[in-house]
Amino acid sequence: MARAEGVSATELAPFAQGIGAILPPLFAETAADADAGTYTGEGNPLTSAVSSMAHIVHVSEEHGIDAGVMRAAEGMARRAIGLGHGEDGFIRIAEVIARR
Repeated sequence: MARAEGVSATELAPFAQGIGAILPPLFAETAADADAGTYTGEGNPLTSAVSSMAHIVHVSEEHGIDAGVMRAAEGMARRAIGLGHGEDGFIRIAEVIARR
């Protein structure tokens, strides 16, 4: 999608590296929250995440890129919001899926 937006791989690389660096502690924190049953959305509630997801779906499809997986994730996030969990963090989706 970056290329479709006129961003080269070289320009994208530093941002990807930065994202990669924050993932390990984020995974550990998210796993601990899931195990504890805490779903804090402080700093990034589901309502904010779903807005970003909708934007990614829109831009992807605008460029002819399949957004099926992101659309499915967005749907699950919207389901969690519909159940009253809009201020919770993204990990709340795991609990919503487990209810099925």
